[in-house]
Amino acid sequence: MAVRGWRGSYQNTTLSWVLESRTGLTSSATSNCSRTAQQPSRRSLFQASTPQQRQPQKGKPSGSTPSPSASRSSTSPARLPYKSTSPTASSSSSPSDKSNQQQKNGQKEEPETLESLFSQRKLPLVGAALAAGVLGFYILPLLVTYMTGGCREEHKHEEEIPPDAVPTGLPPMGAAAFDASLDMPERIMGILSQRKKLARASHGAVLEVAVGTGRNVGYYLWDPQSFSPDYIRASAIASGQAIAPEGTTITSFTGIDLSGDALSIARTQLRVTIPAVAAVIPKKTPAIGNSASGRTTEVFNVLDNKVRLFQGDAMQPLPAPALSTASPYYDTIVQTFGLCSVADPVVLLANMAAVLKPETGRIVLLEHGRGWWSVVNSLLDKYAGRHFARFGCWWNRDMDAIVADAQKAVPGLEVVSVKRPGWLQFGTLWWIELRVKGASEKK
Repeated sequence: MAVRGWRGSYQNTTLSWVLESRTGLTSSATSNCSRTAQQPSRRSLFQASTPQQRQPQKGKPSGSTPSPSASRSSTSPARLPYKSTSPTASSSSSPSDKSNQQQKNGQKEEPETLESLFSQRKLPLVGAALAAGVLGFYILPLLVTYMTGGCREEHKHEEEIPPDAVPTGLPPMGAAAFDASLDMPERIMGILSQRKKLARASHGAVLEVAVGTGRNVGYYLWDPQSFSPDYIRASAIASGQAIAPEGTTITSFTGIDLSGDALSIARTQLRVTIPAVAAVIPKKTPAIGNSASGRTTEVFNVLDNKVRLFQGDAMQPLPAPALSTASPYYDTIVQTFGLCSVADPVVLLANMAAVLKPETGRIVLLEHGRGWWSVVNSLLDKYAGRHFARFGCWWNRDMDAIVADAQKAVPGLEVVSVKRPGWLQFGTLWWIELRVKGASEKK
């Protein structure tokens, strides 16, 4: 039994020496084994025999050399960096050693402060804060606009508006006030950037249906050859814009709207945007009144029919391009938020297709309608009457169904693309691009 115990202790001691020689540690168990041939005690291999041996010696001069026995006694045994599977090593770990080790580990670990937690999770916290701020900045103005609007006098009976009420195409307030009320919502909801994109997609002879107050006029690229190169080039240099290459600019512009008040503001926008127009019309001009005849009337024409404005109903046949143009069709027909404010959107699309150049011409629409999710659509339906009373349009119309019905009614009408830009819109903002097939394609 004694031999077996000695051999087991020797094996553990040898393995401890091998591990400690690699890690640079010194064990008193190895020193004790090499100093004597007697059987060492199991407790003496892994811990000091007395508490005094674990404490450093005091009162010794710094220049004196300690004796080998003092060095061996003052050196505390190092713990093995592994868990031994032998009975000797497993039994040598006392509960006091484990508690001392846990206490040492506890002293090294410091509690995490709020600053350290924030530094470790900075990106997720900042991202969540930005997302919450964007959503709040987007939702709060809408809630204030539509929830407090019911307290005004003009919204008292808006709940009584039937869902099949026919839009008049005219703003329910003055054109200037209506135009100013759109500035903040369009910036928040990203509509302003979509207007710029729509205007940049227009080229050649352009017809803008429901031009309104001319909110898109300042974003078109006007052809310098068609609108006095000196004026246009000077305006582009002053505004920091580059002259667009040929084929991507507007060569003529025609706008139509039912409101004479809105057309007066659109005429001012044309004068401010195009220096050549400002040179031929005075700054103060008579306002354009609302026509009671219902006929389409030309109210503005300058630069040899290159810039025209018509007052009329878009549900009637639309005006053809000017005689100065080489083609009886428009290259681009633009409309922003018009399908929601007419009595029959399918008839309006048919009128557009009738004056669009086949094959190469494009109808570009920016509309609002039903969104991706039912919860959004239910809110649109709930507040549709309030929105109609304030803006004169139905914002919960199904644009997919309208385009599908127009394709059935208009031969050759084809969808080029349908997009829903702006993730903050929840699918309620629509970008629709259409074309008309040529005679060869229809066969």
